[in-house]
Amino acid sequence: MSTSIAQSRQQLSTLIESAQNTPQVITKRNTPVAVLVSADYFKRTQLNAHTSDNYYNTLITLRKTYPPVDDVGIPSLSENTSRAATWLRSNSFAESE
Repeated sequence: MSTSIAQSRQQLSTLIESAQNTPQVITKRNTPVAVLVSADYFKRTQLNAHTSDNYYNTLITLRKTYPPVDDVGIPSLSENTSRAATWLRSNSFAESE
């Protein structure tokens, strides 16, 4: 449900009560400008955002500590190995000359 700023001023208590069930969109000239949500919803959203940031930072730290290596033992490209040199390596499935 969307409500204009003028309506939200007049019906603030009703709008807050409705926000306990579903987020309430506040508009200005039919353009959304704000969303009123319950404190519980906001708290859960902030917790999820913090958890995602923490996970991402941990992942980056692990990648720096343990650089990825492919399954045949070739170091990742981040170790000053050019992409061309990586692709020109000998192929273990090709017949040897």
